[in-house]
Amino acid sequence: MSRLDINCDLGEATGRFRMNEDLGILKWITSVNVACGLHAGDPHNIRRILEASLQHGVMIGAHPGYPDAQGFGRRSMNLSLNEVYDIVLYQVSALHGMTRALGGRLHHVKLHGALYNEAAERPELAEAVVRAIADVDEELTLYALSGSAIVHVGLEHGLVVAEEVFADRAYLPNGRLAPRELEGSVLISKEERMEQASRLVLEQMVRTVDGSMLELAADTLCVHCENADVIPFLMDLHKWAKQNDVEISAVPYA
Repeated sequence: MSRLDINCDLGEATGRFRMNEDLGILKWITSVNVACGLHAGDPHNIRRILEASLQHGVMIGAHPGYPDAQGFGRRSMNLSLNEVYDIVLYQVSALHGMTRALGGRLHHVKLHGALYNEAAERPELAEAVVRAIADVDEELTLYALSGSAIVHVGLEHGLVVAEEVFADRAYLPNGRLAPRELEGSVLISKEERMEQASRLVLEQMVRTVDGSMLELAADTLCVHCENADVIPFLMDLHKWAKQNDVEISAVPYA
């Protein structure tokens, strides 16, 4: 039987309406990546997401990004490696402490936006990130872009690494995510997303933007909440998993 961990980035907005949407998604996922307040989010919503995640039995992860709220953490920042270490240490520590204060345990760390993509390409940046995570808690699992540099750095430092794939993002032939400014970089139709998710989970393969097939390890599947039909899609994903003998369950603690 195949296993499918479904993760989603939540808590990335302020305001009660969006927060209520986030809480509805928790029923359908097994791992949540909670914005840490620098690229998005705020302490009040972080606490609400954590409390709801604990109630639903969802594995909680920190989702640190660059300190660039105006750019939603999707713009590159010319930070030193020490500065990157500091911002990751700060954000992961905050989620680690808040989760513990509420009676839970932080499970994983997944980077956000530009920091995620750049650490996937640059081993020295990945090194700074991984050191910060390990210095908070060596038992945290690292969620990282499948086949990327940070996967190897995390393993070298003794972290458990869950290689991440995406249901709703297009891939370049080198295994990197297509830049968001590229037309077609985000898969819009539910049919496209379901086809990609199915192939990734059952075959560990993805069709890239040039039509070629690429092999990717798929330990955890990200579904973004920006799509208007995210909950119907997640419901269909659960139905598909049942029909295809796929167990939906979280990546276990390290």
